[in-house]
Amino acid sequence: MPPKWGARPSSGVTPRDVALWLYERRLPLGLGAFAVLAAALGWWGYHTWRTRQEEAAQALMTRALTGFEALLKVTEGGEPSEGNSGVLEEAQVLLPQIRKEYPSSKAAEQALLLMGNISYQRADYEKALRAYQGYLEQYPAGSWVLLAGIGKGYTLEAQQRYEDAAAIFRTLGERYKDSSLSIEALLGLARSLSHLDRRAEAVEVYRRIAEEYAGTSWARRAEELMAVGER
Repeated sequence: MPPKWGARPSSGVTPRDVALWLYERRLPLGLGAFAVLAAALGWWGYHTWRTRQEEAAQALMTRALTGFEALLKVTEGGEPSEGNSGVLEEAQVLLPQIRKEYPSSKAAEQALLLMGNISYQRADYEKALRAYQGYLEQYPAGSWVLLAGIGKGYTLEAQQRYEDAAAIFRTLGERYKDSSLSIEALLGLARSLSHLDRRAEAVEVYRRIAEEYAGTSWARRAEELMAVGER
């Protein structure tokens, strides 16, 4: 006789069978549970360690930035003082320390750029160039790659390597044309071309700035320089 509507045929598996199956496999099941727990604890421990590492690195970076700000005040016309000199010297010690002790931190990336900026401000152009180039090679997709590129261009310009500077500025102006910082690259390109006595090309760059940044102080300055170049 067929089973009645709604009745479920017995599978033949009883609670005792399930208990016996679990008991027989207690070792592999226990090891599996232990592996999952160990992985979870490992991830938590690693995440906590990384957070603490980043916090420690950023604390050192804050102190280093204080030194850089002191240097900027002096270069902008402020009076040097013993206090300013001390924090700057500290910054120059802290930045390599961050790079060495916390190499995988975000602060280590920022430290390399800041090392270039300090060297540039102190007119140590070879050292600045090494720092900027190092950043571009180590962090090609870094948060400050455009700033490192512009820093490299400025450094080449300061060394009167105008051909190399123009090439860097031209590349940056095209690659990052949607960035607000692209104006720095375009101005650097125009300056470098002017130094190379390629005035017609410089005028074209100034004209581009005047058109793309119409109504801004950059556009007005570009128009002034364009008029000079056309004389």
